[in-house]
Amino acid sequence: MTKRLRSTDLHRLDALVQEVLAIAQSKPAVDSLLRKRLFATPGMGGARPKATVQDGDDYWLVKPGLMTDTLDLALLEHATMQWGSKAGLRFADTRHHPLGIERSVIRILRFDRRGAQRIMTVSAASLLQVQYPPVEAADSIAASYPRLAEELKRIGAPPEDGIELFGRMVFNGVVGNNDDHPRNHAVLFDLDEQRWRLSPAFDVVPETQDDPGALVMQVSAGRYDITREAMLCDCLRFGFATHADARDHFDSLLKRIADSFVEIAPLLDAALRKALQERLQTMLAKLGLAG
Repeated sequence: MTKRLRSTDLHRLDALVQEVLAIAQSKPAVDSLLRKRLFATPGMGGARPKATVQDGDDYWLVKPGLMTDTLDLALLEHATMQWGSKAGLRFADTRHHPLGIERSVIRILRFDRRGAQRIMTVSAASLLQVQYPPVEAADSIAASYPRLAEELKRIGAPPEDGIELFGRMVFNGVVGNNDDHPRNHAVLFDLDEQRWRLSPAFDVVPETQDDPGALVMQVSAGRYDITREAMLCDCLRFGFATHADARDHFDSLLKRIADSFVEIAPLLDAALRKALQERLQTMLAKLGLAG
């Protein structure tokens, strides 16, 4: 079934950002008609204000930085998303728009919309049948990367999606994205392939304070810690034929993540570049990348 979508056009991006920021600050409408449209067409969920903008057949989720941000989080998210793509993982495409000193906007290509169609999309929370935030201990236990890999296989996703999920788990650990909860993963029904696929990665933002020691979702049974042992413990559940294959893939991925940082470093300001470079070196040593 198709349904025509109404979203603000890309050429009105500046006006859209100003209205979203006004909403976030509980201020009166800058453009009353635009505000009505924003409330009629909400963006994907999340804590930070966002809206959708249309560019031809493409729809982009727009997330502006806030006055209360101590770092340019939009820039950080854009660089991290580009980093994941350059490391060979399937991340949603992004664009970055400076707003002024230390503030900017990121727009993220929506995978759940194309032209006049909505693409059927289900969050990992729904697929795993867990509540997030957790209501009870069982929700935290069920939020698991290996379990999600097994669910991907169960619903008919190809084997490479389980390996891709493993890669995203490792990437989240290296960059320190500990907001990897089950609502930040999804599956979509690919209209061309006529089967379920792991969606492109989205909402990948490193923790900006201390280096995280654990992820939100389990990396193996009963383990959340960002360590080589924990991440490889249940590797066969992701679809690897042998433990040796998983170790080789793990090391190859770590090298790709390390090598691709030089490509995205120029996108960052000096402070963010220094912080991520130090974290990268720390995590590569912790996870056992030789050389």
